[in-house]
Amino acid sequence: MKKIITSIILLAILIGNAQCPAPSNFTLSIPNANSAQLSWTENGTSNTWEIAIIPDFIIGTPLPSDALYTTTSNPFIVTGLSPTTGCDVFFVRSVCSTTVVSPWVAVGTLGCSTNVYNYLNTLSNDSFINNDANKLTLFPNPSKNIIQLKSNSKIDKISVYDSLGKVILIQPQNNNEINVENISKGVYLIEVFTENKKYYRKFIKE
Repeated sequence: MKKIITSIILLAILIGNAQCPAPSNFTLSIPNANSAQLSWTENGTSNTWEIAIIPDFIIGTPLPSDALYTTTSNPFIVTGLSPTTGCDVFFVRSVCSTTVVSPWVAVGTLGCSTNVYNYLNTLSNDSFINNDANKLTLFPNPSKNIIQLKSNSKIDKISVYDSLGKVILIQPQNNNEINVENISKGVYLIEVFTENKKYYRKFIKE
């Protein structure tokens, strides 16, 4: 199975049993070159979760039928990973009983296209959640030099990751813009820390 170390925030909440709500705020971070840390918010009372991975995800790929891992840990660390530039997707769901599970929630990598994000969105009859997209916006995107960020909260820190999950730029001071003029063309991930939350956004450097 092709493994994953890059990250981008992509959430698709699928219809499930109302008694077992899906997790939210599902994120993927990179502690080191060979592992990935998954974390999420439990919206019910479950203390057990199932995790699956689909490598090389394309439109029309069936959702997982079985879990690759069952865990009582949140965050959960997946080890033995290697770099990839493809579209790979992590899934997590809550286990509420021996017969009831929540809908899957998905986190895709930077290699996933906009079409894949939109496809995952259509799988849900609920509102599509992109890490609280209405609370943080960035523009212009794509950009050649300056990216402006608009947030409902004070921005404390901004980090920029490349497609391999490496931090290439950190801006610790309170600032609602970031200069990307000196980085190479490509797709990047911005991690934004506000007063009480962390957000992720994908952007393209022209």
